[in-house]
Amino acid sequence: METFEELADRLAEALDEAAEGIREALRSQGRPQKHLANRVRDASPSLISRWLSGSRQLAERNRLPGAEVMREIAKVLDLPVERAQALVALGDTIDGLRKRLEADERGWRARAAERLSRPDGPASPSYEPPSAGEPSVVRRTVSLITATVAAAAVGVITFLGGVLAGRGWAPEAEPVNTTTSTPVATERCSPWTDAGQGVQVEACVRIRDSRMLIRTRLRGPIGMRADMMVQAYDTFLEKPVTKELKCHQMSVMVAGQVHTCGWHEIRPPYGSEYSARAGWRPAGEGVFGGFVESAGVRW
Repeated sequence: METFEELADRLAEALDEAAEGIREALRSQGRPQKHLANRVRDASPSLISRWLSGSRQLAERNRLPGAEVMREIAKVLDLPVERAQALVALGDTIDGLRKRLEADERGWRARAAERLSRPDGPASPSYEPPSAGEPSVVRRTVSLITATVAAAAVGVITFLGGVLAGRGWAPEAEPVNTTTSTPVATERCSPWTDAGQGVQVEACVRIRDSRMLIRTRLRGPIGMRADMMVQAYDTFLEKPVTKELKCHQMSVMVAGQVHTCGWHEIRPPYGSEYSARAGWRPAGEGVFGGFVESAGVRW
């Protein structure tokens, strides 16, 4: 019988898998996360953000993304059958583990969140076969650990071979790929979105070399002049965390011309998820509007 800690670790991993699955589904359809908030039953932008935070949502009180939620998300995004089934399977796993933890302890969620926050919390557990009726949860760290150990073993063997022969002529081992099977995307962009008066706006956020940057792009009818704005937006707190970064008097001279404002480097507080929020206005006139928001990245 699994212990509370083992169940909590499996639930944390399933929630992280579910978050990545939802993000990938949004990316594949070119949709921002607010697309789900407007279409999934009883879902708000803040709830969608918490689902996308993975295991960190255990410290909150929101409902977890179970099978019914995943089924709705798959339907809203019109996902292919295989991808929809994978999301629903993750939801089934989350539902099953949640029910077992609820039966085990009344304050299970606070205890599970506390475990995650400890340095000795769930860290790269080895693979355990799923119990009957439960879909398998992919343990991403297994391949990385195995590859790392293999690389170390090859290095030792090569070194000893050179020493025993009295010279370092041992052939070099083939390089071992130690990357995980799912690369982490570092850039999120909204689709080109109608922002009014024939103007389309795109918002992007990027993490590169441990720096966070935001950008907006604009296109519109020939002859228009516009001011552009982009700022970082905390998707959990649902509020801007930087001032408006502006580019003024952008003139569209030819059809299809695209104006860019950024990349601007920003330094928001660590520990949250941030998106880029962009808007525009006729040059020199009033406040910004026509806001467009990208999907978020963790920071």
